Amino acid sequence: MLQALSKTTAVAVLLTSVLGFAACGESSEEKATKKVCSATNEISAQLKKLQTLPISSSFPAEAKTSVESISASVGKIKEAAPDLEAARKAEVTAANNAFKSEIVTITKSVASASSSSNLQAALKSAQPQIKASLNTLASNYKRAFEALKC
Repeated sequence: MLQALSKTTAVAVLLTSVLGFAACGESSEEKATKKVCSATNEISAQLKKLQTLPISSSFPAEAKTSVESISASVGKIKEAAPDLEAARKAEVTAANNAFKSEIVTITKSVASASSSSNLQAALKSAQPQIKASLNTLASNYKRAFEALKC
């Protein structure tokens, strides 16, 4: 009887340990939230970089690198969204969609100036529009993603 009790106790302790370790893991929702927060931090860093770039002949190449990084982060957010709770998922999806449309606007401005035969003059002419688009992009980013409270 004592031996049977010891085996039962050992099994109970083992099961409790296994369940305890399983509870220590992150849920898919927690992982998704971390992924979204990491991506929004990267977007914020790239936006700051874009806003401080001088509008010069090197601007299109440097901006392209930042926009590609932002696009990758937007992709990570989209990838993580399905694992978020329903209310948070709707928030993140709406923010991501609004933000993507602003990226398209700024990319068009830079691409248009870049295709000019006199790049420096075209960039100088487009500078107010580019800066306004960058400011709008930063503002929309804050409005869209600050509510996520990462």
